[in-house]
Amino acid sequence: MVLQGYYAMGKTPIKHTLAGYIIKKTDTEGYRSGKLTGEKHLNKITEMIEFVGGRRKLIDQARFIENNTQAGHDGKIRISWIQVNSDIKKIDCDVSSIPELCRLEGVEDSRAKQLRLIESVKQWKSEVGDCDWICRYYDDILGRLEAGKSVTEAEEDMRFKCINAITRIKAPVWERVFSAKVFNDSKKFEKCYRQKMVSILTKYSPYYEKDMEDYDTEGEEDDAKEDKKKSGLEILKMHGIMSYAQTMEWKGPLSYRIDDTCVIDTSKQIYGTIINTQTLEHASPVSLAGCKRIMTIENKANYESMQYDENTLYIFCHGYFTPKEVYFLKKLSLIVSKECEFLHWGDMDFGGISIFLFIKDRIFEKLMPYRMGVADFEEALKKDAGIPLKASTREKLQKKDAGLLAELKEAILESDKTIEQERLL
Repeated sequence: MVLQGYYAMGKTPIKHTLAGYIIKKTDTEGYRSGKLTGEKHLNKITEMIEFVGGRRKLIDQARFIENNTQAGHDGKIRISWIQVNSDIKKIDCDVSSIPELCRLEGVEDSRAKQLRLIESVKQWKSEVGDCDWICRYYDDILGRLEAGKSVTEAEEDMRFKCINAITRIKAPVWERVFSAKVFNDSKKFEKCYRQKMVSILTKYSPYYEKDMEDYDTEGEEDDAKEDKKKSGLEILKMHGIMSYAQTMEWKGPLSYRIDDTCVIDTSKQIYGTIINTQTLEHASPVSLAGCKRIMTIENKANYESMQYDENTLYIFCHGYFTPKEVYFLKKLSLIVSKECEFLHWGDMDFGGISIFLFIKDRIFEKLMPYRMGVADFEEALKKDAGIPLKASTREKLQKKDAGLLAELKEAILESDKTIEQERLL
């Protein structure tokens, strides 16, 4: 007699049996963690009958287990009969018999599976060395596995291969190039793993700012969001995975040096200077002669509209600055005069407030808002520049500490409107 289990390896359901019922009743966190010992006493006979598909099937399978398994011979599974071989009162099952029942059913014992997954996760963790944030991710998974929790992500080796590859990124890489290297498929990361990685990074990355994922798509139409599937691009960018061209742009009296070469004076490029990420890796600012004001500007149209001013350094923000940009820009505070003022001009919405706070916290601690006050907001509303505040964004904004932009936050909530920076031109 061949018994088939209540589940199969994989997700294909197969015929329910008494052995499957016993396995199911024992498959608990206590069993998977190795803490469950002793006997299980099963006496819900009606439930067993319904599970296996009838009284006769239950009796036949109980006889088979009693007479044809080692556990039955050793008394580790005992059938209490009301009438000899014709009706069942209860079944007593020693937990130690479960591995044999699993072999009988052709399924993996859940305790053995838990141990296998624990060893697998430990191996993946060993590959990342002393990277603190990813070690915390693995430790959290191991903690859940060791407690007997069912952790489906622990069964997905490609997830671990991907996140480990992210920790090894030293220089910015295009998303599809990264995907080709990791999966031998240039589109697989975008289709199958982008959001999984974003979920991990938003929880564990040291570069993540609260609600950063909302910036990517704020202000776009819902169908555009769905088509582009952009959510999370900011945190991926912070870890070196680029989905679009990444450059740094400015206008003003900034001189910089690449490695140990000569100094490059960009003050002559009155229409702006653009450097790519590779140049940024090797560049260091050396002078801001005569600069009295440094202004970061969130949107491209507003940045382009600013005319060259020998006393001002305009920096195109494009969202959240990457770690390499942060490193470069923080040096500006060391070479500029103490009288220099730091300003930021951005959207008067959730994203704009978040970016202002990011720059103030990470780069320029003296940063002040420019044209982002309540008076500016109200003036824009009079010009019919307001955009309806989405309910989901409103909820996030209500919870956010807006710092110097607290009054703007309240004005947005009160009017139920936001203002995009471009509409102020």
